[in-house]
Amino acid sequence: MKGQHSVGPLESIFGNSEAKVLDQSLIVGNMEQTISMLEESTGLSFSTVQKTVAKLIDKGFMTPTRKIGNAQAYSFSVENDLHELMEWATKFQLTRAD
Repeated sequence: MKGQHSVGPLESIFGNSEAKVLDQSLIVGNMEQTISMLEESTGLSFSTVQKTVAKLIDKGFMTPTRKIGNAQAYSFSVENDLHELMEWATKFQLTRAD
């Protein structure tokens, strides 16, 4: 069901591809994800997810982990500042919904 996803807290604030991918950390924690898995869960194109993941790696929010078949897997760095950022964004989204 490509293209069907709920709007997460960062996406509701920033509305960009980085926000959509980062919002997935609320769902998967630091569980490994491939580009294809993130493509399906965010509704973004494969190439957009690739570029976004590269940016998030550079910023320290994601880390490459291992190969799963031919696909590179990545995990969110939830132990870094990402956890605090997601908590703030979730609270912000909830207060805006009221």
